[in-house]
Amino acid sequence: MLLGFVAVFSRLLNQIGPAKTVTMKLTSGMNPDRTWISDDWKDGILWSAKITSTLLEVKSQFQKVQVVQSQELGRMLLLDEIIQCSESDERGYHEMIVHVPLCRKGASKHPKKRALIIGGGDGGAAREILRHDDISLVDHVEIDPVVIQAAKDFLPTIWAHPYNHDASGKPLPLDTDKRLNVMNLDAVDYLRANKSQERYDLIIVDASDPIGPGTALYTTEFYTLLRNSLRDGGAVSVQGGSFFWLSEVYNAVYHQLKTVFPVVKPYTCFTAVYPGGVWNLQIATLGDDPAQVDHDRAATIKVQPKTGLDWYTTETHAAAFALPPYAKRMLEAKPMTLAELSKLLST
Repeated sequence: MLLGFVAVFSRLLNQIGPAKTVTMKLTSGMNPDRTWISDDWKDGILWSAKITSTLLEVKSQFQKVQVVQSQELGRMLLLDEIIQCSESDERGYHEMIVHVPLCRKGASKHPKKRALIIGGGDGGAAREILRHDDISLVDHVEIDPVVIQAAKDFLPTIWAHPYNHDASGKPLPLDTDKRLNVMNLDAVDYLRANKSQERYDLIIVDASDPIGPGTALYTTEFYTLLRNSLRDGGAVSVQGGSFFWLSEVYNAVYHQLKTVFPVVKPYTCFTAVYPGGVWNLQIATLGDDPAQVDHDRAATIKVQPKTGLDWYTTETHAAAFALPPYAKRMLEAKPMTLAELSKLLST
């Protein structure tokens, strides 16, 4: 009986013919019903997160700015439908881009340090810098005021003072700290006009990828302006691509920095929403080795007693510079021009 059924079923399949294959193209950005946000890391590789609601969507002078609620990663900031950060993992990036340069042995010993943030409108870098009591001023240059306002209104866990609270115990907003000076300016114009001003002990460049107007933050002129704005013992820490997923950016940033600074070292951090989870930052100094840790300095980072930091320790500081051979080989290739890099990332 069973064999008879199999024979009949086989004849039916032959009559119907082979099943047709339906191909659905998956793309970056929001899907049509706005329930998923996707990022195409490479051709054929798509990372996606489920969205439960859109909290903000506005078109600024520069870009589309969105804040969405994700199912697993908390609230996320999107610029032109590209994920910039999420509440759940942003500390892995922000703690490492700030505390590594500030807690290296060769860091400035000036009692009233000055810091400059370029980009970083979500506020995470500013929050981490303000953990250091000897920072007397943080100039925050973010070209788009809409991004700053979005962070204030919808990202309270990021735009939050690291240790100052109101009477109910709720963290106060970052800009209640008088040391923070937010300016909505073009960073290159600001640095050109800043030649005669006092220099900085720390410069953080929390920039997007070199596409369109963002390419200005990857030029030799820009890096020269950064060096000229540093005080002795100062350092620049920048978003530096990925040695695996964005090796062209990783390579270009390294070689551009090397044309201006005597010491440049890539290092790693964790971020769930950037390709692969392991991301690269790069630090440039005026001579000291940034991998050497000042343990006494690290012990002064101001944290909440019960929570502390999520990612930075003196151990993760040192370990971040232990790059695999593959990452080192990626630096040996001839770097792309900015035009070539921008074209590659835009396709």
